[in-house]
Amino acid sequence: MKFVLLFLLVATVGFGVYRISLIYRSIPSDAQSREHARETATPVVSDESLPGLSPPLEASLANATQAGPQALRQWLNQNGAWVPEPRLSAIQLDYAQMLVRTNPAEARRIYAAVKARTPANSPLASRLKQLSRTFE
Repeated sequence: MKFVLLFLLVATVGFGVYRISLIYRSIPSDAQSREHARETATPVVSDESLPGLSPPLEASLANATQAGPQALRQWLNQNGAWVPEPRLSAIQLDYAQMLVRTNPAEARRIYAAVKARTPANSPLASRLKQLSRTFE
């Protein structure tokens, strides 16, 4: 009889601990909830969906991007004044990614300049976060 009561007591305590652990695991931690809120707050957008370029500039940008970093730098020097934010920042990030192997110091400088002028609620915030491991 003592054995049966002891077995029931141990089983009840074990089942109670199991249920409490299930409840504890179902509550999201602060880090998980902050990460989820950050992911849902900043939508991921492509560079082409950002406003600011006329069709002729869009075509010349595509040609400069395919030609390489020197052509893109020349394009930015010639047309950068007519490209509004955040599209200009996206193009400069593309340029920095092209430069990262040949001129990492210049790529880091461009990344830091873009990061300094980009607000936290910008459509480029998620891209800056992804590139931070590369450039910092």
